[in-house]
Amino acid sequence: MKNQKMEYRQDAAIGGHTTTSTPAVQTPTRDDKALPDYLVRYYRWTYLWPFTVWFFDHQPIINTILFGNYRRIMNETRRLMDAPNAGKTLQIAAVYGELTPTLAADVDELHLAEIAPVQIQAAERKLEAAGLKANVARMNAERLEYDEQSFDAALMFLFLHELPPEARRNCLREAVRVLRPGGRFVIAEYGETRRRHFFHRFAPIRWTLTTVEPFLRVFWNENLVETMETCAAQEGREIELDEHVDIFGGFYRVMRFRVL
Repeated sequence: MKNQKMEYRQDAAIGGHTTTSTPAVQTPTRDDKALPDYLVRYYRWTYLWPFTVWFFDHQPIINTILFGNYRRIMNETRRLMDAPNAGKTLQIAAVYGELTPTLAADVDELHLAEIAPVQIQAAERKLEAAGLKANVARMNAERLEYDEQSFDAALMFLFLHELPPEARRNCLREAVRVLRPGGRFVIAEYGETRRRHFFHRFAPIRWTLTTVEPFLRVFWNENLVETMETCAAQEGREIELDEHVDIFGGFYRVMRFRVL
């Protein structure tokens, strides 16, 4: 592994842990550091409670949740990232498991954008335990604070299905915006349903997943390629699907797009 390649920056300008006092009189503005409503309302127990963050961040637990497919999804993600040529890479949203330290060892320069402080702390712990560092910034994925065309590669790992449709489109537009021409965008996600997989048809599993993941049902039925093309066009860009890999009979997928 490459040791201590990137510095972890905590300055408030990029959204680190430093806080400032609120003025007595303030013009109403959008609070880009507030936790998104959907995160607090639907996923507090999963991503915001320190104990459950600690619990879910054990590799056997997250692998079980993914029906034993975590490492396969991660390895396909790494392959499509093409780490030796990834350059300046942005991971949008922290994830449970080994992915973040693995990416930090793989790519030349890893940046992580995450809104929840407890998730930032969990990512820090894993990076420190591996003897690695990355540029970690606290920011909302719907309103990234990076300049346009500032990254060579970007990644979303099992993130989009947890977003309501409008938030999902906002995040995709932002990912396209910050990628340079020719940049790669890798998305690891659930596959489209089309009722082709046994788990799509088996009512107990379908009910369980769509109960704990309230936006999954809509995401299952969305054509992600068309959504990507629409979001890119709204940013004045074009995008093309470079490779698509089905995992676990299409229940999961990893896709690589090229932003033009």
